[in-house]
Amino acid sequence: MSSLDLAVAALDAPSRQRVRPVLVWLLERGAAESTPLLASYLSDVLPTAYGGDDREQHEVAWALGDLYDAAGLPEQAALCRSAAAHETLAVWHWIHSFSDVPTVFWLPALKALQRGDAPPARAALSLSSTRALLEAVGEGLVLTPTGELPRETVLALDDRFRWTEEFPWIRPGGEGDIPPLSFLHRHVVAQRLLERDGDRLVLTRLGEACLHDTGRLWRTMVDPAPRWSRGFERDALGVLAASVLRSADFALGRLGEELAHVLSGKWRPAHQGSLFDGVSLVAQSWYQTGVPLGWWDTGRGPADRRPNAFGRAAAVAVFRAVAGPAQSTEPRLT
Repeated sequence: MSSLDLAVAALDAPSRQRVRPVLVWLLERGAAESTPLLASYLSDVLPTAYGGDDREQHEVAWALGDLYDAAGLPEQAALCRSAAAHETLAVWHWIHSFSDVPTVFWLPALKALQRGDAPPARAALSLSSTRALLEAVGEGLVLTPTGELPRETVLALDDRFRWTEEFPWIRPGGEGDIPPLSFLHRHVVAQRLLERDGDRLVLTRLGEACLHDTGRLWRTMVDPAPRWSRGFERDALGVLAASVLRSADFALGRLGEELAHVLSGKWRPAHQGSLFDGVSLVAQSWYQTGVPLGWWDTGRGPADRRPNAFGRAAAVAVFRAVAGPAQSTEPRLT
């Protein structure tokens, strides 16, 4: 009797029931110990099995992990228990929540997701404006009566990042006159890197920590939470990310129409207005966040924006956060 047969016999009855169909599938295609075949099953077959019951899909993967561990096959056990495997199941469960959308719509985002989520090369370049704002606040900065950054800080940051040169219609003045800086200020506060303390703007503990950790700063700036934490917002951002990863440009009108179409099978407009209106607000605020972070390259003119390596990496991070939050590799689902 093989080590796998012995391991199957040692499992509890529910686990045996879960692993046997998988072993049959593997044996029909080669060998039950094959890591590539097992990886194929976990990524391609399991996400569509069990009637889309994601809880049961995760349980099958955990049972397989127990099986291979007991059989003395640690590589296969680690694969079944990996965050990547369970993230893939979560991604497909989210995708299946849009029942009328063909799978081909999601494929570019899925392929990008498989390449990993490390900060992009030269991430510090994208984050230079964020870091400069955090450093300018330092131990505290007195805001104007309207809650804006003081004029001298605004002019110093604009002189460094040349927003008024990139957007010729902007004239330097207060923060309200330089939208990219306002976008950045709003997002950094929403992500809890900065906070109001009376009439002062101060660094939070998270902000202080991120100043010394480029990877953590990147992940905080591209994370949908806490700024976009409601279900509709997160779904809109996930679909937006998939759309960005399918296209070479970023046309807000076209994207808004595509997002509204995809989301219409799952969401209805609240109160008055249309689904397109709600989608447009989310898409525009995410687009605006990327302006001071250099996520967009200019195409045929200042209004023609195309996602560069930073923008695409941000879209991958959003898709991962919304569609497939990694499952814990410690306790099993019960």
